Amino acid sequence: MSSLKIEELKYELPFEAIEGTPREVRLGRRDAGRLLVVDRATAQLTDSFVQDIGDWFRPGDVLVLNNSKRIPGILYGRTRRGGRVELRFVDFEGDRAGLCVVFPMHDIDKDAVIRTDDGTDISVREVDVTDHKLCRVEAVSGSLKELLVRYGRPIPGFFYDGHWSCDHLNPYYATEQGTVESPLAGLHFTRQLVEGLSDAGVEICFVTLHSVGSWLPFMEEDVNDHVMWSEEFHVPAETAQAIDMARSRGSRVFACGSTSLRALESAAVGDGRVRTTRDRTDLYITPSYDFKVVDAYFTNFHQYHTSLIVLDAAFAGAETVMAAYHHARDAGYRFFEFGDAVLYVAASGGDGTR
Repeated sequence: MSSLKIEELKYELPFEAIEGTPREVRLGRRDAGRLLVVDRATAQLTDSFVQDIGDWFRPGDVLVLNNSKRIPGILYGRTRRGGRVELRFVDFEGDRAGLCVVFPMHDIDKDAVIRTDDGTDISVREVDVTDHKLCRVEAVSGSLKELLVRYGRPIPGFFYDGHWSCDHLNPYYATEQGTVESPLAGLHFTRQLVEGLSDAGVEICFVTLHSVGSWLPFMEEDVNDHVMWSEEFHVPAETAQAIDMARSRGSRVFACGSTSLRALESAAVGDGRVRTTRDRTDLYITPSYDFKVVDAYFTNFHQYHTSLIVLDAAFAGAETVMAAYHHARDAGYRFFEFGDAVLYVAASGGDGTR
């Protein structure tokens, strides 16, 4: 297993390159961003636009989107002693229970009760869950998820200009409620853009992966030492069948975002095929990983101290990724949650490498 230090994926970025405003607010539409196309086979870089992404598809290719729908992830309340606390959720366990970080923790212990601002009681069932010091909590009555939808606030991103609503943070096609984070690569796509791809012969498919815990810190120096959070995912039968048929005719599979990519690779059964799956996955993709399903990967520009940029390096090679990031920075691309996009694809012809 090759060793890669997280510091090898570090890059410098001026503050003005960080974008904290949704594209539909800043540019008038979500698909108005720039697109850097990275040829995985040759490392050639091409400046383009998201609206022109169809130039990189062929009829019969499959585009896989994650239809996970974000809900607010933060509740506020008070302990029995009157202390003000914030509950920032990471994951859910059924409809009533979940894992969260509580700020501050000095008033919190097992069996503590927190009364939220709307008057609902939440019981602390367990503290210090995992190395991240999470609390396992449960709504005393009713649905925790419904409580968050009605009274919660979205977890802010790393570089937001403000607290944007979940409408700004969900792709237009998001239907499967259950995550407190967004599959942000999907925010580049509009209904018009997706319909245009479909009209050109690209098959549009969906998976569900509820992303959790990506804001928890990446604390390891060697990327191989990191452990991913287990996440709930679903690859439906129609998506599995579409990919199998694409493989049989020599077409390619494009994954939109790390979540779609990880869901497909988690469902792989060999020879590029996937199985219908509903499960949890802790698949962590490093440069030693052998990709089985995905041929092309559309995503955002990522912060360096994350598993996301490690995945980029695994898919296209660390040197190629760093060259792409440096080019994007110098060419004025916008980075992070609401910034521009990158497409890793073997664009030079042939099947390329997976």
